[in-house]
Amino acid sequence: MDKIKVFLDSDVLISALLSQTGASYEILKNPQINRVVSETIRSEVREVTKRLNISFYNERILEKLEIITLKLDKTRLVTNYLRYVLDEEDSHVVAGAVKGNARFLITHNIKHYHTEKIKRDLAIIIMKPGVFLQYLRSS
Repeated sequence: MDKIKVFLDSDVLISALLSQTGASYEILKNPQINRVVSETIRSEVREVTKRLNISFYNERILEKLEIITLKLDKTRLVTNYLRYVLDEEDSHVVAGAVKGNARFLITHNIKHYHTEKIKRDLAIIIMKPGVFLQYLRSS
């Protein structure tokens, strides 16, 4: 069975670092999943872990992720992806999912995205971590 490619929002990674019993952590450990993040997401995670002083931050978690580079300036990022988000600061997440050829975008902040428009235009399904794991189990 081919691995399912998912793009992870930074909130999923932070959640996994804070709890080793939740759905976010299980996504990081599941061998059926090919996990993709952008350099921007990786930087956000590093910044948050420093700010929150998460002492158990484990660099090995990021080593197991496929890291992509967006290569889009802020103007092009917003121009190309603003229509899919409520806040332009989230444009890079949709861009990362597209560039990473992900089938799914996994986030705790579904309300930040125009999920139906993304599904229709970009063929990417947005789910919360727990819902995605239920989907995996039912497949």
